[in-house]
Amino acid sequence: MAMTRIWYGWAGALAAGVFLTAAMAQEPEPIELPTAPVIDGQRYPDCRYDYRERNLARSRVEDIGQCIVQIDGYYTEIVTPFAQGLEADQQAVEGDDAPNSDNASFAIYQEAETRYRDDREYLGERYCRYAECEGYEPTALSGERDEADGMQQCGEPGDTIYMEGLIGILMNRARRLQTGTNITGAVIGFACRLRPEERQAAADASEQVVAQEEVGATAAWVSPSREDVSGSSTVTALNSEPSGATCLDITDVIIIGGEEERATRRMCRAPGESRYVLQS
Repeated sequence: MAMTRIWYGWAGALAAGVFLTAAMAQEPEPIELPTAPVIDGQRYPDCRYDYRERNLARSRVEDIGQCIVQIDGYYTEIVTPFAQGLEADQQAVEGDDAPNSDNASFAIYQEAETRYRDDREYLGERYCRYAECEGYEPTALSGERDEADGMQQCGEPGDTIYMEGLIGILMNRARRLQTGTNITGAVIGFACRLRPEERQAAADASEQVVAQEEVGATAAWVSPSREDVSGSSTVTALNSEPSGATCLDITDVIIIGGEEERATRRMCRAPGESRYVLQS
């Protein structure tokens, strides 16, 4: 009886060992990871600087407001669900398989979040700059942005008029010229003598000739408030650049009280784009 019990004990241990070895030999079932969230293919609204093509503050406020609506919509409809997907992914996976700050999906989200926050701050500040929001206070940074926007000063401190948009950018360029002549002063002086509605008329004429895209295209304008103020824009050259860009040379004429001043500028359209942009 003793021998029988020993045999059964040994046989049981052997069977248990065989079972354990077989169990260890089996491949563990793979852990099903959740599908990593992805950013939708919709393009981020690239409208941050579109307002610069407008010549009046109220027009710029309108463009900035539209851009804010676009990027807010993108953030709500695309970025936020993406972030929620990342969070769900994090919660569903534990241990070494969990996403971390080096994960490609997290990097994509972080880039989208950073761009949105930066654009939102910039556009919010610019909106209040042109809409003259209550409590808005100019800073050194807003001054730098004013200059980049083409906001050039006319007059003395305390009696300052800001030239906006296209004419402001032309003045910015004129101030940087080192010609040794009075051309720079003449261009700036003429621009500063235009009223807001006249600057808008000049900008409208410019848009007309740009849309025609041909040498010799001309659009004239007259002041809606003064009989002795008028001007025109004329395309004087059309070129294709090695980069694939199409560029127009445009000569603008301003006449005030019989005095005439001319300025030439270049506007280019990048490959695949529909809009011409003033070159610095």
